[in-house]
Amino acid sequence: MLQEKQNNNVIALVGGGTGGHVFPLVAVAEELAQQKREFIFIGSAESLEERVVTNLGWKLETIQAGKWRRYSTFKSLVSNIVDTVKVVIGFFQSIKVIRRNKVGTVFSKGGYVALPVVFAAKLLGCRIIVHESDAVMGMTNRLSAAVADRVLTAFGLESYPNRNDRYRQVGIPVRAVLRRAATLKAPKKSRPLLLVLPGSQGSAAINSFIRSSLPKLLETLDVVHLTGEREYQEFIKIKESLNTSQRSHYKPYSFIDRELPLYFQSADLVVARSSATTIAEAALFAKAMYLVPLPTAAANHQYENALRLDSANAAIVRQEYQLSTEVFVQDILKLISNPEKLQEIGNRLKEYFKTQATISEIIKEIDGKN
Repeated sequence: MLQEKQNNNVIALVGGGTGGHVFPLVAVAEELAQQKREFIFIGSAESLEERVVTNLGWKLETIQAGKWRRYSTFKSLVSNIVDTVKVVIGFFQSIKVIRRNKVGTVFSKGGYVALPVVFAAKLLGCRIIVHESDAVMGMTNRLSAAVADRVLTAFGLESYPNRNDRYRQVGIPVRAVLRRAATLKAPKKSRPLLLVLPGSQGSAAINSFIRSSLPKLLETLDVVHLTGEREYQEFIKIKESLNTSQRSHYKPYSFIDRELPLYFQSADLVVARSSATTIAEAALFAKAMYLVPLPTAAANHQYENALRLDSANAAIVRQEYQLSTEVFVQDILKLISNPEKLQEIGNRLKEYFKTQATISEIIKEIDGKN
């Protein structure tokens, strides 16, 4: 080994690309900061993690990273070759970052930026902890788990066929602002609220259903909609085209951050993909979820997440091919009209995650107190 663990006390938090990777790391960082532990983030430049971490005033080191494409086209082949070179460059950059910052432990949430960091950490003798949020382990985490000292999971261990005594179920770290908000009474409102959270990058399919169903939904509901950056301007135009009586009842966002706790408190129903992080956040507030799994997700992990909740009657699940505008509107309005059922589903979702560990227990894993 090229460095001694005991001489290096800094914790590196790595993962990126989506909110599902970034926001659990933020939750862990909040706890580390409260305990006055020294940590850094490692991510890629011009990314979601860079924007979030920089806004919070924490240190971020950037490296190059490459994404592996599983589909077979000439363009994807060329992209994979280029990105393989980026991974190699990122590996050597990671060695420099780990040495320069005296990192002793790497906590990885996955995402393609994490792979070179994990293998550089292994070479340098760092302690490696991998956290998997989904019911099916992603490619980066599968590779990282082979060299990790501890593998932490959100779902039950029965979901992971290659599990061994290094695996432990701990749930998903949730940011402090959401944990605090979940203990407060929801503000009063005049109409039911539909919260649409398809993910930090948005969802073309869910956006399409919202686009075509807005006039009908806005007759009786308030709609808060995370559109993603790509389609935000289009939905601003859609809002402006609504009649005056409906316009104030629709709020599109390219990205929701500070307002999210309020909207989780107020929501009657959450429409989302099956991102494990969004599910964990909604569970904290005991909110009913209408899940539309991303059909192209790697290893179909979103469907597997949704399937486990569906089996526990802890969410409403619809696959894209089952939906039309008519079916979507009918489902939403029927559910909203039955608040008792929504509360029952939300309570089951909260119960599903109830027995899992706290962030403080995850910190113990990072400290090596097994």
